[in-house]
Amino acid sequence: MSNVVILGAVRTPIGAMGGGLSSILARDLATFIIGKAIENAGVDPEQIHYTCMGWVMQDGRSPNLAKVAGEFAGIPSSTPGTTFHENCASGGAAIHSMCRRIMLGEVDVGVAGGVESMSNIPRYLYTGRVKNQMYGDMKLVDGIMGALKDENVGKKGELMGLLTERLVEKYGVTREEQDEVAYNSHTNALAAWEGGYFADYVIPVPVPQRKGDPIMVEKDEGPKPITMELLTRQRPYFKPEGGTITGMNSSSINDGAAALVLASEEAAAKLGKTALARIAAWNNVGVPRELMGEGAFKVIPGLLERGGKALADVDYFELNEAFAAVLAAGFHDLPDLPKDRANQWGSGISLGHPVGCTGARQVVDMVRQLKRRDGKWGVTTRCVGGGMGSGELIEVL
Repeated sequence: MSNVVILGAVRTPIGAMGGGLSSILARDLATFIIGKAIENAGVDPEQIHYTCMGWVMQDGRSPNLAKVAGEFAGIPSSTPGTTFHENCASGGAAIHSMCRRIMLGEVDVGVAGGVESMSNIPRYLYTGRVKNQMYGDMKLVDGIMGALKDENVGKKGELMGLLTERLVEKYGVTREEQDEVAYNSHTNALAAWEGGYFADYVIPVPVPQRKGDPIMVEKDEGPKPITMELLTRQRPYFKPEGGTITGMNSSSINDGAAALVLASEEAAAKLGKTALARIAAWNNVGVPRELMGEGAFKVIPGLLERGGKALADVDYFELNEAFAAVLAAGFHDLPDLPKDRANQWGSGISLGHPVGCTGARQVVDMVRQLKRRDGKWGVTTRCVGGGMGSGELIEVL
């Protein structure tokens, strides 16, 4: 089977909920970044054989977004596409699927990525259609809770932050450890931006205005200067009495998109393209849904085994910070996981967590971090609502 190589890797800035990207629907964000990924790879849209995109909070305005956004980005209408929903691993699922297609010879060159516009998640009216309710009020349900709550835990569901308090208890994670993770996340992300590390592949997005020229959104809106003192003053949000997880040591709610052009090694050679990196291995693992956060580190041993590597071989890691407790628990569970090589350009707490985009965003950022910092091997992982872990092993070429 062919090696799967990366020819292009870009992302949008990550917007805050209600922020600079909030007026752009998911399909349009996906269209924009697919086009930019193709441009970054230096290939022709006609050469794309398939499009895979992750998108969690899907709605009827953009059915099968992967196919439609690809076509709007210039890919021929004859090229198929598939949209993936795997909660926070959706962008990763799109990459994994494209890798399989390439390895099996179904596809030579394809686009894989992820998108989310959490600012535009609808509110739903579940009642009325089948109950023949002629009179009375009907309750709108906020669709965003689908990303923030696991409805299948307990009788009434449970917020992800409350699930993660279970993780804190299991692994003996302290509040101080979590605040340190949050502090480092913002500090590292700011340093990466100030060092110009994001500038050559985070593509500014033009946001149309009712009057005048578009406004350009050029940088992630999340990273900010914070202090440990500010972090320690925050009160527990999900478990007010005896809890440790606060709004500031949790990820934010965001908008963004990321995409990669993937190809077989043979196709890249025929096109005369030099690959940035290859997807050396990927892995998924199931965990109890009540402890969904541990998926981000439980997936690592199997991932490394698939790639024939050990923790010591990996130059940089990113375990997505759905909550700081996830990374902190990872340090407990994997004592050899090096703190000084984990989340060095930030993660979900600072950069943000547009759920369907995150898996692809992590791979894009890791490829660029390895190239920028002369690394060879990188690991990207994430926990997944419902009880999963998802990750990739990346080798720079």
